[in-house]
Amino acid sequence: MLLKAVRSQRRFEQVAEQISKLISKGKLKAGMRLPPERELAKQLKVSRPTVREAMIALEITGLVEVRVGSGIYVLDSSKQKNKISNKIADIGHGPLELIEARKEIEGTNAAMAAQRIDAKILKKMEKAIDKMVKEDMSGSNADREFHLLLAKATGNRVLENITDYLWQQQQHSPMWKKLIELMKEKKLHNVILDDHRNLLESLRNKDSEQAQKIMRNHLNHARDIYFDIIDDDEA
Repeated sequence: MLLKAVRSQRRFEQVAEQISKLISKGKLKAGMRLPPERELAKQLKVSRPTVREAMIALEITGLVEVRVGSGIYVLDSSKQKNKISNKIADIGHGPLELIEARKEIEGTNAAMAAQRIDAKILKKMEKAIDKMVKEDMSGSNADREFHLLLAKATGNRVLENITDYLWQQQQHSPMWKKLIELMKEKKLHNVILDDHRNLLESLRNKDSEQAQKIMRNHLNHARDIYFDIIDDDEA
């Protein structure tokens, strides 16, 4: 008797698979515009960020196209050879998972670093912000450098390694890359820079509580920015 391994599905995978089945059965045809995100979330009884993650997953697998300023449209999937459910499962970590993990770990990093950071690392973090000014997006090399320097300032190599791992997962996530690509349409660079500058100031003041609050708010802010992309296009 042949049995398949049982795997747990993330909520965005379940949403993506439901929609992919409607496409494969012809109930959602090529060229059709999907219902607004609010309506999908209500019908599926999931959060709107979950719907957004599902849409990004479907775009990566070639089933839909997100058109900034217009909506989400079904593509011709008749030439898809591989099983769509497998392609969705192989996408890797979703952005929400990554942001949640980073908020917990990097919030701790900020609080601990405020008491342990030295002038040398503060200077390097300041230079990383200067580099970010010249770059055009959160998730850039300078952004990564800033956050890894913060982890290093804790003096805890376990936290440093975990932070590095999370950033590696983020930078290799197809879903995260797609979100960054969509974000380039938005004017968000200065907002993100301000978060980093405020954090640096709290580190200089050795204010652990404020540093942790700023970091957690920064990642909440990043989550809201990333997942408002599709919202803005739905009038």
